[in-house]
Amino acid sequence: AGAPDFARDSARKQLLLYQSLGIFLENTQAALDNIVEAPHEEVSEKAPHVILFTGHRIDAADRRAPRFPPVSEDRARILITEALSFEKKNTEGKLLGISGGASGGDILFHEVCDELDIPTRMYLALPVNDYIKASVMDGGPAWVERFKHLFESKRPETLSDSGELPRWLRGKPAYSIWQRSNLWMLHNALDISKGNLTLIALWNGEAGDGTGGTEDMVKRAHDRGAT
Repeated sequence: AGAPDFARDSARKQLLLYQSLGIFLENTQAALDNIVEAPHEEVSEKAPHVILFTGHRIDAADRRAPRFPPVSEDRARILITEALSFEKKNTEGKLLGISGGASGGDILFHEVCDELDIPTRMYLALPVNDYIKASVMDGGPAWVERFKHLFESKRPETLSDSGELPRWLRGKPAYSIWQRSNLWMLHNALDISKGNLTLIALWNGEAGDGTGGTEDMVKRAHDRGAT
């Protein structure tokens, strides 16, 4: 009942495909009778310009080689603000930000977007408590509180109820839930924006500590034509 128009439209198309194949005709018709088709003017509304963000987490206290030390937080906020302000100034129509919720870059991105009146969506690879343990907690208690504040206002989407890949993906070499999460966010951003997508990366230009980090997102977005 509370689904957005694009979700209802997607469900309708799948049900109509079943009908065209003559499968579950009584069931599909019953479902179709209860999915109200979105008005034409809403479906045809111009897609927003989506800004997808990827960036390093703030360094944990025990990190050996500095990458995003806490002392650099203010500088990072300035850089993100400059990049977002540029996009806002040069975009006609609606803007939408998409990012994860990790300590460091992700949280700064959502906070700056709020300051600039740019709506955002938060995407979490794991259920909230697991996500906090994996991607927020080692930044310190203040980052956890900032995450929780954003969590309450953003009502994030969650990719998986487990840190384990689904069975059909476990055989894929050198693949992790974090790479899957990057693809999930990227494909959502491409679909919502109809290809009008900009990636902002808070990145030191080097390979990450593991699979599915900032480098991975930059490469995947570039391969799919993002600015």
